[in-house]
Amino acid sequence: MSMSSSSSICGDEDGDLLLDEEEEIDFYAILNVPKDATDDEIIKAYRKRCLMFHPDRFVDNDEKKDAERVFVKLRRAHEVLLDPKQRAIYDALGVQGLDTQGWELVSRSANPENIRKEYEFLQRLKDRELMLQRVHPTSAFMIKTTIAGMFQENDEDRYPPQLLGISLSQSVDCAFTGVDRFGLSGRVKTGNGRGDGSVSAVWKRVAGSYNLENTISLSAESVSLTCRAARNVFTRAAVIVQPQLQYNMLHEAIIPSIAMIYSMRLHTRWQGSIVLNISPIANALTTTMVHTENNHAKAVGSLTLSPINSNVRLVYYIRKPENDSITEMSVQLTTYGVNPAISMDRRLSRYSRISCSFHFSFPSCLLYTKFKLKAGQSTFDWQIVLCDDKEALSRSVLYGVAIPYFSFQLAKVIFRPWWEKFKSMFEDNSREQEVDVAKKEEAANIVSLMRATAERIKRDEESKQGVIIESAKYGQCDVSGTRAYPLAGERTIDVTVPLQAMVNDSQLRVYTVKSQLPGFYDPCPGEPKMLTVRYIFRGEEHSCTVADEMPLMLPLRAHRLSSE
Repeated sequence: MSMSSSSSICGDEDGDLLLDEEEEIDFYAILNVPKDATDDEIIKAYRKRCLMFHPDRFVDNDEKKDAERVFVKLRRAHEVLLDPKQRAIYDALGVQGLDTQGWELVSRSANPENIRKEYEFLQRLKDRELMLQRVHPTSAFMIKTTIAGMFQENDEDRYPPQLLGISLSQSVDCAFTGVDRFGLSGRVKTGNGRGDGSVSAVWKRVAGSYNLENTISLSAESVSLTCRAARNVFTRAAVIVQPQLQYNMLHEAIIPSIAMIYSMRLHTRWQGSIVLNISPIANALTTTMVHTENNHAKAVGSLTLSPINSNVRLVYYIRKPENDSITEMSVQLTTYGVNPAISMDRRLSRYSRISCSFHFSFPSCLLYTKFKLKAGQSTFDWQIVLCDDKEALSRSVLYGVAIPYFSFQLAKVIFRPWWEKFKSMFEDNSREQEVDVAKKEEAANIVSLMRATAERIKRDEESKQGVIIESAKYGQCDVSGTRAYPLAGERTIDVTVPLQAMVNDSQLRVYTVKSQLPGFYDPCPGEPKMLTVRYIFRGEEHSCTVADEMPLMLPLRAHRLSSE
């Protein structure tokens, strides 16, 4: 069963209105239905809301306009949740998965100052987004040092930390036409008292089913021209051909080479590829298998056969979504030895990540660590050599790895409050923690619209000794201290009128997060919230408190307050 769009109750005169901040709307909360609600339950809830917020019920122009804004949301929620395909997309991705409206300014407030702030904020986002889309600027800075001399056993063999090298690279990539892109990149480095650098220009073009890429690179020792052509040959396979022509200035020789790659999705979670490199110096054949989980690599195995250096490489990833961290463990077996490594990467703030890795080579006993900070499109690397001598390996592991690691963990425990405060310095959540003034204003207008309905329902409930909401507070949940139960904090709002208006036949059911309900807003973003309700049922006082994510069911015998 579906409701006709030409219904006298739910008309379609609002079709030309826009939704406000649609990406934040909870369609289930707007209709106050559970996430597993049936079509009949959705239609029933929609009709009930329409009776309350239909613009024709209001005479005042401001009230009619506020009602229209709510009515548009009801219509949108009704349409999406009754369409199985749209509902599935919405459940998985939210409103952003349904529609991308671009960067249009959709004002949610009549306050000129709020409109101006919203416009300036969106304009900054738009300008930055356009710049990143057109230019794609990236930069990388790397510094290499050694402190291996500090761990020598004999005093006369020790030497202070040394700087081994520095490199800096930058690149830009911008679109010229709908199918053409052009990029420039440059790199300079210095090490062991010698400087070097290179510059590259790349042209990318989409030609039908082919992706073409041409690169010319110039350095102090060589000039190279590389062409790359990629094409999907089957539904799940692709072929890449990459010839290269290099001129070595030092030896005055031309060195041609070609790489051919065949990649194919073997199974839902398995990807395989074969790479053949042919050149006068050495040929190589590499085959790789990748096991994915949730569209991310879980395990990688590769085998390379080459007369110069055949090797086997195995990689395993551990991802923890709760703190957005990735641990990578790898080992490479070559004809020259074994190279194990471990890397830990995690989110530092909204736009930055930090990682630390340890690399070891046996039998050369080279041990080094690398710290990486990625902020936006910029990357900063610091590589520290801890050991380059077999005799000093145990001292390097003890003083360069074990003691610093356990000291850091101990300091985190001892100075935990300061550590948490230090981490919070990197979190840019000020916008999330601000109370949305426009939503507060909108909630007040909706409460005004619901007041007449709430008073009528209250009179009906009083006549049959039903559910009468005496007071209702929604907001901050104070869980500090040693109390066995939480108390309401300072930042709460009065939601008596919205809840009374939602009472139906002496029952009140709220299924979803409360801040999205009509007449509600979030008074303390980013903090735990709860809803406290005092009500009368059959002449007796009742009281209950529920967490924000828990459903509310009234009346219940357990809510009854015992009389003294």
